[in-house]
Amino acid sequence: MLALAAIFGLVLFILAGAVYVIFQSNVASFAFKLDRTRAQFAAEAGVSLALHTLSLADSVPGGREPFALPGDSAQWISLPSGESVWVLIDPSDQNYLPCRIGSVEIRARGLSNGLMRDVSVRALPDYPSRYSLLVDAGVPAGFLDDGCIMAGPVHSNGPVSFSSESPDSADDPWVASVSTTARGGFLFDDFGRSDLPHPPGSRTWVRPYPQMLQGRPYWDGAADSVSFSRLTACFETLSAEASRQGSLIRGARRVLLDGRRLLYSAGPGMQVDTLGLGGRSIVYIQSGFAPVYMKSLGAVDQPLTIVVGGPLVVMGPISSQSAYSGSPLALVSLGDIIVAADPDASGAPDWPRPWDITTDRHLSIGAYLACPSGSLEAEDPSAGGGRFSLNVLGGLLEERFGSLETGFSGYELTIAWDEGYASVHPPGFPTLEAWKMISWQLDPDFGDGRIDDNIF
Repeated sequence: MLALAAIFGLVLFILAGAVYVIFQSNVASFAFKLDRTRAQFAAEAGVSLALHTLSLADSVPGGREPFALPGDSAQWISLPSGESVWVLIDPSDQNYLPCRIGSVEIRARGLSNGLMRDVSVRALPDYPSRYSLLVDAGVPAGFLDDGCIMAGPVHSNGPVSFSSESPDSADDPWVASVSTTARGGFLFDDFGRSDLPHPPGSRTWVRPYPQMLQGRPYWDGAADSVSFSRLTACFETLSAEASRQGSLIRGARRVLLDGRRLLYSAGPGMQVDTLGLGGRSIVYIQSGFAPVYMKSLGAVDQPLTIVVGGPLVVMGPISSQSAYSGSPLALVSLGDIIVAADPDASGAPDWPRPWDITTDRHLSIGAYLACPSGSLEAEDPSAGGGRFSLNVLGGLLEERFGSLETGFSGYELTIAWDEGYASVHPPGFPTLEAWKMISWQLDPDFGDGRIDDNIF
């Protein structure tokens, strides 16, 4: 009996030892997996911190070498959860072509109890010029209607209205992507508010319907709001850069764009001044509350942003060689952008040629138009006795829609998005608050390199 008891005890001892070893192994395995997960979460938190830091800046980071977000002496950032993260931002070496939309690679290394995980993310800044239409107050009914094609992104902080007269999807409004905020929403003239690109029973099918039906990023009813007051403030600061470039203009009342020069005058018969645009990318016209009239004699063939401190009045066609060809042109007004009424229609006096107003016809504006605190509107939508087209060959940013036409006169607005704005931006344009991730990789292989090498 004693021998059996001893054997039984030995067996129990061995079993208890085995259970203990298994238990310890499981605990160690669990702790290892927990620390790996925490390290990954720390790295992901570092990426979010980097994106937030980038969103607070008005431009893409300068330089080409990677830089770390501030931390301790070894640049580790302590997180509230107890983990640490090392965050590097590596600007792309290809960012520095003129007006190229910059990108960065964010590399974050999370640390938890001695275990490390890496996350690598590539991100692009979002520019207002990337949108074919960017509006604050909303897109009213009648614009996104039958025959309307928006080849670039559309965003509104307010409601976006769709309509169609055709019973099927033929000729219904077409948008590359469309977004609004939760307070805005999508509205349909025969249904009301809807989160679907084709509400039940509606005549409107927002095209391309199968793509819109996928939701984000094509159809987004809960996008972040864009701060138009921030954009206005950013454009105001361009006066300092224009002063540095020697292109701060005062007293101009009419402006002619002619290739690589700009002509301006304060009145008919008064002195004509010439500003050569070579080596300049920002022109700022201080006008007070007086309007500045503008049209083209020759196409602008270089990247250029013109900011007018008050209303900007289009007095004729405006042309450029387009963003697609590497020559983005932006016309920015800190008031409204107004299509002038042609004096020939009313018999009112005008300046002599080539300074005269020529708007009693179809008009093309080859530029990105921006009036973040105003609207694009006609001086007199009922003037002229005819109905013309106003074709914006670029894109439009405005605080609200203005009046361009009546049923029988004025201008019908079309926006032909310049796809070049997907990769370049006009000089001096600020970034929006949000950066967009275009790739995400866990534990990338740096080969023989290090995480802080210039590898992007």
